[in-house]
Amino acid sequence: MCGIAGYFNNKSSPEDILNTINKMNKIQIHRGPNSYGKFLNNEKNLGLIMCRLSILDLEFGIQPMTSKDGRYTIIFNGTILNSPELRKKLEESGIKFFTKNSDTEVLLQMLINYEKEALKDLNGSFSFAFYDNRKKKLLCARDRFGLTPFYYYWKDGKFLFASELKSILYSKHCSPNVDIESLNDFLSLLWVPGPKSIIKDIKKLPAGNVLELDLKQEIVKINEWWDVEILPRQNQKIETLIEELRDVLEKSVIRSTLSDVPLACGLSGGLDSQAIAGLLSKNQINLNTFTLGFKGHKSGDLNETKLASVAAKYFKTNHTEVEIDTENYFKDLDKMIYHLDEPYGGGLPLWHILKQSGKEFGVILTGLGGDELFGNFGRWTLLEKTMFNTFNNKFQFDTLFFNRKYFFSEKLKNKIILNNSKNSTSKYLLDVMNKKKNYNIRDKIMYLDIKTQLQDEYCNVVNKFSMANQIEARAPFLDIEFSNLIFEVSSKIRTSKKDFKCLLRKMLKDIIPDQNLYNRKIGFIGLESQKINYNFVEMKNILFNKKKIQSQSILNYDHLQDFIIPFENGSQFMERNNYFFEKKYSYKSLWALIMFQKWYDIFIEKKDDYQINLN
Repeated sequence: MCGIAGYFNNKSSPEDILNTINKMNKIQIHRGPNSYGKFLNNEKNLGLIMCRLSILDLEFGIQPMTSKDGRYTIIFNGTILNSPELRKKLEESGIKFFTKNSDTEVLLQMLINYEKEALKDLNGSFSFAFYDNRKKKLLCARDRFGLTPFYYYWKDGKFLFASELKSILYSKHCSPNVDIESLNDFLSLLWVPGPKSIIKDIKKLPAGNVLELDLKQEIVKINEWWDVEILPRQNQKIETLIEELRDVLEKSVIRSTLSDVPLACGLSGGLDSQAIAGLLSKNQINLNTFTLGFKGHKSGDLNETKLASVAAKYFKTNHTEVEIDTENYFKDLDKMIYHLDEPYGGGLPLWHILKQSGKEFGVILTGLGGDELFGNFGRWTLLEKTMFNTFNNKFQFDTLFFNRKYFFSEKLKNKIILNNSKNSTSKYLLDVMNKKKNYNIRDKIMYLDIKTQLQDEYCNVVNKFSMANQIEARAPFLDIEFSNLIFEVSSKIRTSKKDFKCLLRKMLKDIIPDQNLYNRKIGFIGLESQKINYNFVEMKNILFNKKKIQSQSILNYDHLQDFIIPFENGSQFMERNNYFFEKKYSYKSLWALIMFQKWYDIFIEKKDDYQINLN
């Protein structure tokens, strides 16, 4: 993994181009402390820069990388896991390589020879910028699932892009205006969905999309190069399918170990991480595993260490338990917010695993994507019971899909957000889901999860947290060969109402310990409420500083008081919101507002101080 950035402006001086990319690189230097490089085109109206976290070909895989004839230049963030196979294919066609095993050079040659058609052959994580100096065109692309981020700004003839939003925001070319539509979505989802970002003029390139910039015409075009296609095979035999899936998953896991630096594996009480560790153990790969435990909570409460310990002993791994308490869990909260770039109201345990493992290892394998591919805890069950499988009834969708621990109805958001837009979070989700009108509800929800929450929440958190701690996180479940095979499996085989991960469980029958096979993953539910309880005065001051709230002109200060009154009276917040009684708020609702205010403080009001203190 690396950090990439670039700046194009026909009206700018070479000094401005150079100063801007240098500043952008400095802001995200944590993503690649091993080396950096920069490129200016002949006209000096385009600058590219990158900072490198060395994983493959430590000595010669430097960037930017330019072809021998000087025509093409690339900067690349990610890892092409099938680069050895692609290199062999290219060599057989007569292409000679000057690096030992650099996936950057492989990607460069693939794009030179096949242009955009090369994308479909890439297996791994990637976002890149590929410049053709003859045609004066810049091609940018992002991988299928959004494993690596790509932010961009295009306004008034200025084009900026970077791996992190803060690099564009702090470049001084972009105004720090909060996007109200994104805030509206955040309060319902706890994350900001693309292609928007929390900053009005900064966008996210969607996963599976390409962006093309014509430097002569000053035209930007964005097109989709890949989409999820769920096409179940006919007459599927479960026994044959299980064998095939397990074989392909094993190959995917082994492929994910491609590295010239030490490798580790996250290990929780869940099936996904245990599947990866088990398959590595089966192949006699020396394995280092990490588990997070919460001090003061017994096993089976907020603590998965017992389940993970059983698995670690079974797999004979070199196992590390990272134990934290409530105070230490939130000790790095400002750092987490800074590195996440956008407001986030979800769980934060991954930070601590990556912080510890990043001290010694350069790559960590995760179970990312396993939930989305194998049922995602039955998010579809309530929706499947209804007669309205097209879900054009927004109220029905709201009550069934959003009646969760965190929920802001559109009516409630209109009270809280000043000058709120008329956009609806439900409409956004419905529009994505109904893109596949012929899918059954299980496949629709799978499609929705992959195209929204997976890329904009989970992939974002994993990437930003891993890069902040200088360790590359990989996701074997999102290997192209394996995920494509899953898309060929009938939803009735993949999951069931009684066992949301029934297929995965059958696949792992002989891989993980029997006593762990049917245990439920615990997670870290409720830690935010403890933070609010323990630090109530601090939390109140963050959210309910009247002068600050009114100066922002974003939130309605008077209505925010409704959130704090029950707490001041000694009442505990509800575990779950009630759709029909809007004044009963959960701690998750309060936490979302607190996290937005802390984000605003870090990124808008005190950004210069935080840049210095947190990098």
